[in-house]
Amino acid sequence: MEGNNKEYPGKREPSLRELIDVKTWQKIQDKFSAVIGAGLRLVDAEGKLVTTPSGEPRLCAELLKNPITKNMACGQNCLPSFLGGSAVVDKNLGFVCNAAGLHNFITPLRIGNGKVLGYFIIGPVLLVMPKSKEDCRKAAEELGIDAADLWSALLEIKVISFRGAQSLVELIKDVEEFCLKAAYQKTIREMETTMAIAADSTKLTKLLNALLDVAFEISGADIGSVMLFDKASDELTIRVYRGIADEIARKTRVKLGNGISGIAARDGESFLINKNTEDNRIKPYLNRPYINSSMVVPLKMESTVLGVMNLGTLETSSVSFDSSNMGVVRKLVDLATVAINP
Repeated sequence: MEGNNKEYPGKREPSLRELIDVKTWQKIQDKFSAVIGAGLRLVDAEGKLVTTPSGEPRLCAELLKNPITKNMACGQNCLPSFLGGSAVVDKNLGFVCNAAGLHNFITPLRIGNGKVLGYFIIGPVLLVMPKSKEDCRKAAEELGIDAADLWSALLEIKVISFRGAQSLVELIKDVEEFCLKAAYQKTIREMETTMAIAADSTKLTKLLNALLDVAFEISGADIGSVMLFDKASDELTIRVYRGIADEIARKTRVKLGNGISGIAARDGESFLINKNTEDNRIKPYLNRPYINSSMVVPLKMESTVLGVMNLGTLETSSVSFDSSNMGVVRKLVDLATVAINP
């Protein structure tokens, strides 16, 4: 829109490349890709790459690198038709590339007036296990590549549930639109701050809900919440939750330093809790026999604690959290806080 912006007359709306620091976004994208175990790429409104693809699977980066082989296997299905490719996007914002029926998901990045400046593409991922080895062998023969290499490369691609894919799409969209909106406001108005944007209750709740959905998906949790810290009252309150009664969620108030969540917020320390936990700081609070294992992870921006995430599995669950589970959740939480103060 050139020179006819009603809100900012005479000003040209900036492009995606003008709004963002590509190096910073590349780092965020690389970290997200590492956490979720799937490829990510950012394209502008015309489908041109803005960032280097992160987490590109070996299938795409090596086996199908040759243009002729890639064209035989994928055609133009790496991009939707409206971005210059030939893939058809379904109602769930997903599209399939020819290579072994791999799925991709696309999410638009919008600024305040609703204009789309670019798209994040997540994938390829598998919604079901790959085809049989026999099918793989036939495909490899047609493509002129080694069947064992093709099968191995397919097994390296993340298998994810449809719900999990949608949760990832929502979280990435929310994080990046928070960052994009901050950049837009700074560029156009030069007076908005990121924390003011994050204070938008509806937007922040949406982000935290998406964050909790992804945390459940990657950890196997049955119950959980995100609590935010209010400096005025010196308390943590539950902002979003799963598996907790509404009345309990509304009434819960935890003073800084009280209870496991309060200690985690005060000390900025994560806790992994199971039946063998011996930490004297939290042992007095381990009185929930229906919980099999749990973790409490602070939401921190440098040395400032913004809140905590609580995740738990029930006594009937086969999932028991370990340091690996908590490490992934901590990385996820660290990435999400970028949206509150990038």
